[in-house]
Amino acid sequence: MIHPRKDFNFIRPRKSIDKHINKQNLWVHETHQELTPWYVWDTKIPISRSKSEERLGNGTYRQTIKSFSRDLREYLLTSTLHGLRYIGEKKLTWFERFFWLAAFLFSLICAGFFILNVYAKWRLSPMIVSINPENMGLNNLPFPAITICNVNQAKKTVAQRYIRTGTSIDKKLLESLCSTHNDSDIFEDNIAESADWEYTRSFLINITQQCNEMLTSCRWNSNVMSCQDLFNAQLTDEGLCCTFNVVHRDKMFRNPKELNDLNLTFPLPAVDWTPEGGYPPNAPENGFPWKPKGVGTKHGLTLVLDANVAEYYCASTESAGFKIVMHNPTETPKIANLGEIFGPGMEARVIIQPRILDAQSDLQYIEINKRLCLFSDEKELLFYRTYTLKNCEMECEANAMLDLCECVFYYMPKNKSTRVCGKADAKCYENSTQFQEKKRVCEDCMPACTEISFFERITTAPLSRALVRNLAWKLNKTTDYFV
Repeated sequence: MIHPRKDFNFIRPRKSIDKHINKQNLWVHETHQELTPWYVWDTKIPISRSKSEERLGNGTYRQTIKSFSRDLREYLLTSTLHGLRYIGEKKLTWFERFFWLAAFLFSLICAGFFILNVYAKWRLSPMIVSINPENMGLNNLPFPAITICNVNQAKKTVAQRYIRTGTSIDKKLLESLCSTHNDSDIFEDNIAESADWEYTRSFLINITQQCNEMLTSCRWNSNVMSCQDLFNAQLTDEGLCCTFNVVHRDKMFRNPKELNDLNLTFPLPAVDWTPEGGYPPNAPENGFPWKPKGVGTKHGLTLVLDANVAEYYCASTESAGFKIVMHNPTETPKIANLGEIFGPGMEARVIIQPRILDAQSDLQYIEINKRLCLFSDEKELLFYRTYTLKNCEMECEANAMLDLCECVFYYMPKNKSTRVCGKADAKCYENSTQFQEKKRVCEDCMPACTEISFFERITTAPLSRALVRNLAWKLNKTTDYFV
């Protein structure tokens, strides 16, 4: 059935429509309880913000906090540091998370403590001592200097001659050499004035065994050589001794022409070797001090020493034999208290092991009181050209002795103008209290940053009569005497 279209029009009163529109276009302000349009064309009318807008700003701040918390938890869960992932794990209780946080903080505190401790040690001693992985070739290292002394202080025949025909000064000097009494108790004032150094020097040279009597046979680098070409006589704190491979005196002392010492001869060519500088680039292969040609007894020094026991009158030890010390070629040895004792009738083999302290040049920029060593150009000695700890101590003791007694011992470094102590100075140099106080200044001597020292390992065995007959015949000695 078809019906005609009917249009239905709902007509709302105009008044109600206007009222509805007006409510949509107005904000209700609780403060003034009045209606204000949310759009204002007049810019002079102030617009106030509602609490909902203020809550919108606070929401942005909370959103930032939540974002940071989310990123922090993500970092904790993905961090490889031990313990942090447990702090951000939500499945754990608060106590468990707090425990891991406390453990992590404790680990940080301990790590900081140890780091500060290591840093403090580095500040006090900024040097690192390590073993050099590179070996040093023998062509860069000198053979050690060797000083040999017979412990016999006086030959019997010479001592008996002095007792029979010697002067009163000779007898007092012999008593001083062999007695344990102080020189001040032995020498009277009138005799002590005559026993000056020149007289005492001649006495020591005459009564001590000479090097040509001590050294019977010498072989260097498998070559038989004259012992006089290898050794020099030297006055040490043990008396007259024999030295091998000590650097030329022109290379050891600053003013060698002013030295009041024995007349010495050295092999040529002499090389200016120092522990810090080593051998010069243009140094000849056979330059002195000599280098070892290889390892083993065939490339070393072989000696036959004659103790001459029959001539023993008084010794510095309770046995017969020799005192031997190996030292840096640039140093003057002190052998009385440091020498190794070798008895007669024995074969001794000495294995030498060098100990080398080498410092990098960068250490020179570190303060001396922190690195505790000196480079050669940082302290200049008065007598010695090369700075070493032993040379510094020897020179310091000489200066202390010179300040105390206005003289030095005969074995100390000196020049021609320095007076050598005689027996008249015994009361002064035997005053050990004042001398020890003077020696305290020697504590300022520091080790050299580059030093070479030698350690020896000794093995001995008694000589066999059957094996030494041939050698005794070559040396024109009987087998009994040789053994």
